[in-house]
Amino acid sequence: MKLKNLLLIYVYEVEPIKEYGETTLKWKYKDEMKLNIQQDIGELDVNSAGVIDFDKIKVRMDYDYNLNKSDGISFEKLEIGEDGYAIKAPEYKVVSKTKVGKTITCQCEIYHGE
Repeated sequence: MKLKNLLLIYVYEVEPIKEYGETTLKWKYKDEMKLNIQQDIGELDVNSAGVIDFDKIKVRMDYDYNLNKSDGISFEKLEIGEDGYAIKAPEYKVVSKTKVGKTITCQCEIYHGE
């Protein structure tokens, strides 16, 4: 992949924390990477109402970075609170990670919360 197509992203991993019998999801900073981000729009990206779904992006990489399913990615570095976790959730969440040949593709969707 050409260097001009790479974009800096920040990766956060989710940690479920139990407080008073209730589980909340907190996001901890994991790493930053330069990866190829694409928004492939095709006939298969149409939802049940017939509207094109722009909420999905695909992250392509040649090497197996430490980006796993259920990790969150953001294009801006999120503010970290005093407890070591991000104050707000990242914009996208990794839904699937597929390897075809040498290329690894991660499909991400907009994260709307728990």
